[in-house]
Amino acid sequence: GGARKQTRKTPRKRTAPGIVHDRFEVLEELGAGGMGVVYRARDRQLGRDVALKLVHTDEDPDETLAARLMREAQALAQLSHPNVVAVYDVGRTAGGVFVAMELVAGEAGDEWLRERRPWREVVRVFRDAARGLAAAHAVGLVHRDFKPANLMIGTDGRVRVLDFGLARAAGFGTAVHDSGEISDSDDRRTRKMEGAELEPNVSASGMPSASLRD
Repeated sequence: GGARKQTRKTPRKRTAPGIVHDRFEVLEELGAGGMGVVYRARDRQLGRDVALKLVHTDEDPDETLAARLMREAQALAQLSHPNVVAVYDVGRTAGGVFVAMELVAGEAGDEWLRERRPWREVVRVFRDAARGLAAAHAVGLVHRDFKPANLMIGTDGRVRVLDFGLARAAGFGTAVHDSGEISDSDDRRTRKMEGAELEPNVSASGMPSASLRD
């Protein structure tokens, strides 16, 4: 009676689609996680590049994940705030759900923090991120996984929060720069949060204590 060895399921390698929803032309892969991939894609209707996230839900027998992703992405698409990445479109595609989002040129928060920054600049970045989180909370959206890797500092200096419920539900992190897997304890914590009443005061977890200077 030794302990049973647990094996982690290897994600199935999938072929990149050419066209999604008769609208988005996939150009290149930007990042991948356990259940999804993010591509740079061309919106052929509006003539602009977008970040196209494809979340694979075909192994979810009762489509609970797909339904939840659709609900959260649709709610996020209704939210317009300068500190939240814009969602342009959402829908079902072969084997899953797609989310077309603003493609932000800039640097992920975790990469930005690797350099020493004036403390006032760090406070500004996380203050702006908190404003985005508060705007989402006001419409009933909880991020569930806020951390420096899930925000972008654009080349225009604007801070945008990425991946609200989508990252935690789908099992991968930032839209472009990071990927990760969810432990059972994380899932339990998420389910507890879903039933909690939101408070007006928003705290930003993940605030770094290092990489600061006067």
